This record gives sequence, C-alpha cells and structure tokens, in this order.
Amino acid sequence: MIVLPDRRKSVRNPSLDNALIRCGDLSLCCVVRDITESSAALKADDPPSSLPDQFTLIVPPSKTYSCNVVWREGDWVGVAFVA
Repeated sequence: MIVLPDRRKSVRNPSLDNALIRCGDLSLCCVVRDITESSAALKADDPPSSLPDQFTLIVPPSKTYSCNVVWREGDWVGVAFVA
C-alpha cells in the first residue's frame, strides 16, 4: 500500500455542520464534512453536477464563504474559498 503525503496547506478539521449553498435565487442544503482555512468538502443533498461552479456557502450561525468548485465526485463536492 502506498501512502501519499498530505499536501494541504492547512490542517483538515472533520465536521458535520449543516450548511446552505446559495447562488442567486438557488438555495441547496448540504453538510460540511471537512474544512480547512482555505477549502471544504461538502456532501450535497442534490447531485453536485447540478451545482454552479461558484456559489456562497453559509454555515450557521455566522460564517459565509465565497466558493469555487475544484472537484466533484458522487454526492461530494470540494470547494476552495475565495479571499
């Protein structure tokens, strides 16, 4: 078994936060499964293929992130936060 080094720039924090994906009038529920300072892995209620490439992620009670999609796989979508 080959173990590849973790090349993330910041530590990944497991999470189970419910969140909301917003893009214009579109609102979709999701769960934030992993999050770092600059990115997150989301498990979407709708197929990730239907998500736009850019959207706002709202994590209650008060966190909001502008996101760019970097990968999609099954029910999962990976995003990078835009500074």
